[in-house]
Amino acid sequence: MKQIRCFSLLLGVVFAASVLFTFAGPAMAQEYTLQLAGAYPSTGGTPRALATEKIKELIEKKSDGKIKVQIYLDSQLGGDREILEGCQLGDIAMVSQTTAPQVGFIPQLAVFDIPMLYDNLDVARKALSGTFRTKLAEWYDKAGLKLLLFEPIYYRELTTSRPIQTVSDFNGLKIRTMENKYHMAFWKALGANPTPLNFAELYVALQQGTVDAQENPYEIIWASKFYEVQKYLINTHHIAFILSINMNKGLYEGMPAEYKTIINDSMKEAADYLFELAKTKNDEMLASLRKTGMNIVDPDPGLRAELKKAAAETVKMIRQDVGDEVVDEFMKAADEAVK
Repeated sequence: MKQIRCFSLLLGVVFAASVLFTFAGPAMAQEYTLQLAGAYPSTGGTPRALATEKIKELIEKKSDGKIKVQIYLDSQLGGDREILEGCQLGDIAMVSQTTAPQVGFIPQLAVFDIPMLYDNLDVARKALSGTFRTKLAEWYDKAGLKLLLFEPIYYRELTTSRPIQTVSDFNGLKIRTMENKYHMAFWKALGANPTPLNFAELYVALQQGTVDAQENPYEIIWASKFYEVQKYLINTHHIAFILSINMNKGLYEGMPAEYKTIINDSMKEAADYLFELAKTKNDEMLASLRKTGMNIVDPDPGLRAELKKAAAETVKMIRQDVGDEVVDEFMKAADEAVK
């Protein structure tokens, strides 16, 4: 951790020096080197990794090379918590990550742990692109971050060793979850037995029957080869998996207006690219999982209704933690997106 922190601080010093070196010149003569850090893998041609490459390409092209982007994935600058802290402090320019590790810094983001909210990703995108986006930006702003991109790209789905056709099939199901009280409450409400477990231990746990099930997006199910140790994939679509990209607020606000426009325009273009790419990749990965012999199950209306009913327990918990006003605004945006 100490080594990662020192490297992060060094990057911050190098970045500051690169800005100050040309600060006296005309606005568009300034040069910036921005680090874009993520804790997820850079390999495998995933939408998240490809989107970071697209952002680098767009920003450097639109700025004629005056803004350079250095990408650090694979937890090179630390895990999710470390890189977010580094961005807040100004040691790292930009971070790319999901909302889950950000809840400890921005409690209101717990609303994104509410299950069964969006029928599809198009609805999710519409809900998060309207007036609610302004509220999101305010939350990040108070944490010292400038929200640049916020895109729903996957769903968390359920894989199991046994068929799930009715709500009673969840009874006693040992399902691996993250150590997230909201996720655990959802599965408990269905009668399952949520079991937090280190992800690195999950494949063996599924293989040996220590747990019966797990929940993750197609990308992770495929990359981790869970199809070798799970027979069923249930398209629960229970939680939208969202990618956010944030920049240190002070850094962003101190940039020339022309550069802010370049970054904003590049992020908007990258967001469109990411969303469409993710939809295509989701279809491809689902087809690949089907070819392995996994049984793909789409819950019928009755089961989906039970899943939504179970989500009420999580909503109740989140209301207690972040307040009715935050949850009501979030739910209102989701309702309006389907009209």
